Amino acid sequence: MIRINLLPREERRKRVTVRVPQAVIGTAGTLALVAMFAYWRSVKWEISRLQAEAVMIREEIARNRQVVQLVQQYAKDKKQLQDRLAIIRRLLAAQEAPVRLLDGISQALPDEVWLTGVTKTSGRLVVQGYASSHFAVANLMVALGRLKPMIGAVELSFSERHVFEQRPVERFEIVATLVG
Repeated sequence: MIRINLLPREERRKRVTVRVPQAVIGTAGTLALVAMFAYWRSVKWEISRLQAEAVMIREEIARNRQVVQLVQQYAKDKKQLQDRLAIIRRLLAAQEAPVRLLDGISQALPDEVWLTGVTKTSGRLVVQGYASSHFAVANLMVALGRLKPMIGAVELSFSERHVFEQRPVERFEIVATLVG
């Protein structure tokens, strides 16, 4: 659509030019500078606050590292003590069986027999010694056979005539299997 202005020139709208006074421009510039300065100061204050907070956090981290080291040392010491206690308990439990075995052997030992060695290796018990006769060795074998919960089969490894302090004796070796 075409528009035609039929009003005379004088009545036509005149372009109005607005003049902004220099004081308003100066005031706006000053306000802008003050706002920028205030923003700069707030950013600078925030930076210094964050730096101080970072220093405090670093100090706290250092304190916490010491606490962590103490906790780790405590855990290490605790584990070491628990391992030692487990070993002691295991030794106490294992100590009972040899004591009972030696007590049983000493009670089963006839008067005519003396032992020179008792060895326990890989589930076997080897008893060595001297006896006044074959019968004393047989009595020892029977007595060892009665220790059934601890000793299984009892066998004579060897028995031979030997002279000890100018007297004839039987040197023997008995092998028994250990149960458990």
